Amino acid sequence: MEYRTSSDANLLYGAGMRGDSIHLRSPIEESSTSLSLEDQILEPRRKFRKMYFASFSALLMAVAMGIAVGYSAPATYDMKNRKSSSIKPTNDDITWIGSALAIGAMTGGLIAGPIADKLGRKTTLILNIIPFIAGWFSICFAENIGTIIAGRLICGIACGVVSVAVPMYCVEIATSEVRGLLGSSFQGFMVIGNLLSAIIGSYVTWEYLSLVGAGVATLGLVCFFLMPESPRWILAQEDMDGAIRVMRNLQGNHPETEEEFFKISKDLKSQPKGLLTWRECKHPTVYKPALISVVLMFFQQFSGSNAVLFYSTSIFNASKDFLNPKYATIILGAVQVVATLLSNLIVDKAGRKVLLFLSGALMSASLTALSVYYYVSVANFTFEARFDWIPLVSLILFVTAFSLGYGSIPWLLTAEMVPLRARSTIGGLATFANGLFAFIITKTFSELEDLAHNYGAFWTYAALSFVGCFFVILVVPETKGKELEDITKYFCKTTKNDLKNSTEISISVLSK
Repeated sequence: MEYRTSSDANLLYGAGMRGDSIHLRSPIEESSTSLSLEDQILEPRRKFRKMYFASFSALLMAVAMGIAVGYSAPATYDMKNRKSSSIKPTNDDITWIGSALAIGAMTGGLIAGPIADKLGRKTTLILNIIPFIAGWFSICFAENIGTIIAGRLICGIACGVVSVAVPMYCVEIATSEVRGLLGSSFQGFMVIGNLLSAIIGSYVTWEYLSLVGAGVATLGLVCFFLMPESPRWILAQEDMDGAIRVMRNLQGNHPETEEEFFKISKDLKSQPKGLLTWRECKHPTVYKPALISVVLMFFQQFSGSNAVLFYSTSIFNASKDFLNPKYATIILGAVQVVATLLSNLIVDKAGRKVLLFLSGALMSASLTALSVYYYVSVANFTFEARFDWIPLVSLILFVTAFSLGYGSIPWLLTAEMVPLRARSTIGGLATFANGLFAFIITKTFSELEDLAHNYGAFWTYAALSFVGCFFVILVVPETKGKELEDITKYFCKTTKNDLKNSTEISISVLSK
């Protein structure tokens, strides 16, 4: 087996020089087949417009997912308060409408990885439009609560697939310079969808809001349909000509493109075929980051984030004399968008651990303030009326803190800590865990309120957020600026035998 190294590519493509061709023997299979990359004049600078447009097209599906996540707050408010609404949900019905999406996402997250590996990232996302549209139409034309819940379940399956396949696609088409930005943009586009849901939901009925969700999902399909498949997946199918053609089309004709092609080729060759084995799962480079990812998802959800978002309109009824609950929800959505985009911009400078710690500490402080307000207000109506702005300010601080850290960094850390071969499997596991924890939180919020009052519920979430700070300090590794090989050594450092045998298990840790 022979292949040109990245240094060979640099020699062939010196500054201002033309490369006649690069002849490769496929690192995927032993054969005499060679790949001739046609003589082209190198572009002076990389052109990323096609890469960004492809990412944007895929991320439109994250917007569609955000609309689905944010749907229950304005929709259930409209159902309960609009006299002409054909459906009047009880408090228990509202918890099911809010939590059904998470149940579906658990299933979608588990099946997304294997399907994306088998059919490709593009095909998986295109086929995913079927459950998305079916779910939204089920909600729109529902005549009873059961049909709405069924529609939410179906939309949840589609959301689970989106949460796995879209970040995977964006990371695999990106260059190393912008991989972190595009990989973490998923959460940013999702919260934009959340904001759209709150804004549009304040002006239209819940039936029309579901049609908006279906329309955005369809727009994502239309834009994404003309985009190429992930070059990594194409190369895994042993189509070297197709892979390099797609990479050049997305990233431009540059030495860096050829170097990245060589790395991916070598990376795929080093990986065993088939499903992840039990022996690989027991390796510390797999099970340790998997456990950390699941625990981070636990603290993400048990901070009460989904309870705040799903029931924000109801929570802000306490501030109705200060601000209309509908507008308060919109403010929360806008704050979430700004804070998430800020997090995406500074995460590579500030570091993952710092942002996670600050996120947990500020969430705990804001929920504690909210709990004190509700506790004192029980017996002091003057205090309640005088300080009715506290719920709004507390939840704005909470949403800001959540978006800066726990909103997106757990997903980013899962991709960075987990070896490439195990990434789709562990990513699906993390999505399943996230959906499970989200379901528990959204379904039990009302019950927890009845048991411990609203101040008791928020105190519980504040305490869990505080405990999460210690987990971040003591357990979570800092991955900022580190190669994945160094992260692998970190997970092996406590067991000499594991470190000695780590090379015996063919799990790729190249950053892709």
